[in-house]
Amino acid sequence: MIAKSKVRVLGFFLTVLMVNTCLAQLEGEWYLTINHVAERLGVISFERREGELRAFVDGGPADFDMEGNRLEMDVDYRNGGGRLLSRHFTGTLNGDSLSGTLVAEHDDSTGTWLAERFVPETALPAAPVDLSGIWSRISAGMEKVFLDYTDSAQAIVDDYNYLDDPGLRCNSPGLVRISGWPYPMEIIQNDRQVTILYESFREVRRIYMDGRDIPEDFPASAMGYSTGHWEGSTLVVETSLLKPNFVDQAGQPVSGNAKIRERIVLSEDGQNLRSLLTLHDPENYKMPIVRFRQWRKTPERTMMEYDCDSYPFYRGLELEGKLGDFLERVRQRQ
Repeated sequence: MIAKSKVRVLGFFLTVLMVNTCLAQLEGEWYLTINHVAERLGVISFERREGELRAFVDGGPADFDMEGNRLEMDVDYRNGGGRLLSRHFTGTLNGDSLSGTLVAEHDDSTGTWLAERFVPETALPAAPVDLSGIWSRISAGMEKVFLDYTDSAQAIVDDYNYLDDPGLRCNSPGLVRISGWPYPMEIIQNDRQVTILYESFREVRRIYMDGRDIPEDFPASAMGYSTGHWEGSTLVVETSLLKPNFVDQAGQPVSGNAKIRERIVLSEDGQNLRSLLTLHDPENYKMPIVRFRQWRKTPERTMMEYDCDSYPFYRGLELEGKLGDFLERVRQRQ
């Protein structure tokens, strides 16, 4: 009996040791690819806080469990119609990769996923490529909804009303949201500037490539002020001077001190464009927010006029007797 007890205790400690070893191997960032209806990209981060390993997907917390080398994780997301949904991931750790299957819990549809450890970027001499053309979105990434809020950001999210959405009033919803909307964009490029014309809200964005500094007295705007440079064939863009806005229709705030960094890569055949957008906003989020975007080249498309009239929005509030309340809410939030 004593011998058997010792075996059980030894087995228990070996199991604990294996679990702890696997947890330690998870720490860091992983590049995530899922195939569920369409290909979507994201980032999984495993970070130790207060002695506990926690998981984050695209900057938002995700529940996970590890037994041996087997992982389970639940990740919330929002579909194109705005419905809040969840995917359940199961998979195994094998060295520098995680892989497995997933189930969308609302309809039991299935898919596969793969996560590979991030490799640090190597500094490369500039090797510009031509990004010119009309591009149509093929993926907006994982669309993670719940994020790692600060207390002040959580208060804004809790107080958010759908009427706060600037898009309903035909005002620009900002760079983070517009870059993921399903309308095309046109890129016009020369040595000094990359210009992006968004069909959404008729926005125009200028990325200055001539090494200039950000003007001290330049006003903030929905698209901010962008400068860029080439790292190899990757266009790296830094954006600041953003007007306060929202990440998503759930009311996650973007502060006026936020900064955005994008890494834009053209595929080898020149037909697909991929962007890794990272929002750094420590006033609102304890971790940077990540958004992947993917587009395909569509030269047959024509950029259309974005027709938006704010009159129905205000008239509807007036007919419902809510216009005064809405205007007071706007004044309080300014």
